[in-house]
Amino acid sequence: MKLFAVVAFVAFASVLADESYDFNCMTGDSATTPCTATTAATEAEAKALAFCHGPNGDADNTYAEYGCDKCAQDVAGCMSCRSSDATTGCNTYEAPTFSFQCYVGKTKTRCPADSAGEAIACFGPAETYEGDVAVLTDGGCGTCADAKTAEFEVDDCLDCSTALCNTSSAKVLVPFLAPLIAALFFL
Repeated sequence: MKLFAVVAFVAFASVLADESYDFNCMTGDSATTPCTATTAATEAEAKALAFCHGPNGDADNTYAEYGCDKCAQDVAGCMSCRSSDATTGCNTYEAPTFSFQCYVGKTKTRCPADSAGEAIACFGPAETYEGDVAVLTDGGCGTCADAKTAEFEVDDCLDCSTALCNTSSAKVLVPFLAPLIAALFFL
């Protein structure tokens, strides 16, 4: 009789411990995967064990994995979230963002990450620009259209799409090289 009571207790306990909660987590920009939280006495406890993970959304984050469960311990750039919605999960996809640099004057300046994470945009004076509007001659982050003021025309400005691409080194070299070329011509 004692054996029957022990077996019945173990069977009853295992039934209680087998509550589970099925939910989904994102695995990429539009894909989900089914996940299950188990080993809980009640459905509410199983829901409390339901976690998804993904990148934390910071610019320049190299962590890119999405999935079920909490982040592994000590993983930089990973964020865990409690999944209370069985259908959508909690780790929504966010496009990665990367910061970049442009010159402002002669100083390398960190530009804010583009919200889409794709476009690098710097601006500076066009080679034919003869004016002295500081906003344009210094250059900066963004596009000519974004930087446009009443003091210069968009045609005076040049956009570029790689980091630190807005140097005006050609304008610096021409005045330096002109006397050198003239001296060499007369030799």
